[in-house]
This record gives sequence, structure tokens and C-alpha cells, in this order.
Amino acid sequence: MPALVSLAHRPEASVRLYCLPPGGAGPDYYRPWADLLPTTIEPYAIALPGRGSRHDEPSLTDPNALAGALARLTDDGDPRPFALFGHSLGALLAYETARRLRRTGGREPALVALSGLPAPHHSALERLLATLLTSGLDAFTDVLGPVPRRLLQDPTAVTRLCAPFLADLVLALHYRHYDEPPLEACLALYGGTTDPLVPPECMESWNDLFVAPAAPHLFAGPHTYPQEQTPALVRQLVKDLQSAVR
Repeated sequence: MPALVSLAHRPEASVRLYCLPPGGAGPDYYRPWADLLPTTIEPYAIALPGRGSRHDEPSLTDPNALAGALARLTDDGDPRPFALFGHSLGALLAYETARRLRRTGGREPALVALSGLPAPHHSALERLLATLLTSGLDAFTDVLGPVPRRLLQDPTAVTRLCAPFLADLVLALHYRHYDEPPLEACLALYGGTTDPLVPPECMESWNDLFVAPAAPHLFAGPHTYPQEQTPALVRQLVKDLQSAVR
């Protein structure tokens, strides 16, 4: 089952932030954020089986079961408002977690912040998954960044790198979107200006699924822009979260 990893212990913070990693990545993806966030925000990353220190565990490929587990994890009785941020596949998990919380009467997020993924009711997501299926290692590097040549020459290393990515791709392929009323949580959208997988205009399709639309904030870079533009992305996320809480 998924677990929470504290990125900075801040029990006096007024807001919680849960970060869901992109396909194949673990909680370390968000560790650089801790020093960039104000002390008023307590950040957590989601650790999924099969990634990072949990690489020996089998990955989860049932999107419904995972959304349910994530909803229970975030609705833990803490009365502070919270936000969900997800990049790439993490955006799908953040969205479905918010929907599961509403469906089960849990506390809903103040903000759902989504990055680098078309909305799941849109045909662009199906095209993206087809591209990832047929692109081999090129797809892996597009999603997570360049892989050192020495690792590509080691079959064991390639297997360990690709296994969680492929598991997340299977999870996305198993996903089915069902119509529900739009979410009332505030929405924030982010994307890379030169993302070859998710053109910036694809992000706007998320507005169909929320009551209040949001214009995408774009950052220089490809699909991996969160790693290249971390300070700028975190600054914008803080602004959006503060606005949502107010």
C-alpha cells in the first residue's frame, strides 16, 4: 500500500501538501521542494510500492484500489486544509484521490494542482499512452529525463529502472474515467512550454472537470520541467495554495 514520507516535519504549519510522483518515480523526486516551501506548509511525498527504497515490493496496477488507499492516507483526521499536487501520472492519481474523497464523504482538498497530463476524459490521454507504449526507452527518458549510458549497458539496471515505469503505464491503461459532477476544489494547472508528450493546450481540458476553471501556468522546458524549473514551480504552487486557502 502507499505510504507517506515527510519531507519536512512542520507540525505548526497551517497547510499540508501531498505530492504524487510521476510514472516510475519515488518520493525522492520531491525532496528538493522541502527547502523551497515556506514553513507554513508541511510537505509530504507519496511512496508507492516498487519505487525507491521499496523497489523489492510488487507495484500496484489497479487504479481504483490505489485511489481508495490514497484517499484513506490523506484523510487521516488532521483538521488542517491540504492540497494535492501531481505531475504526469501523479496528476491522474491526485484527481482520482480528490474524487474518491468526495464520493466517500471525506475531507476534500482545498487545491488540486495538476501538471503534465491531459485530462482523463480527453482523447489526448489515450494518444499519450499509445505513444509511451510504442516508444521504448525513448518514452522513459521523455518522462523522467536522460538515463546515463553506463546504466543502459547494464541489463539489470535497465530492468530496475523500467519496471516501475511500465507498472505505472499498466495502471494508466487499466484506468477508466466515469462522469461525475465537477470538483469544487480550486484547480491549478502547470505545464512545460516544449513538452513533447503533453502540449500546453492539452492541459486546458482539465477545466471541464472542475467548477472553477484555471489558466495553465507554463514553465520553460519539456516534460521534465519540474526538475529544471523547481524554484519557479514551487513559488507558483505556493501562491496558488495560499489563494485557495484564503
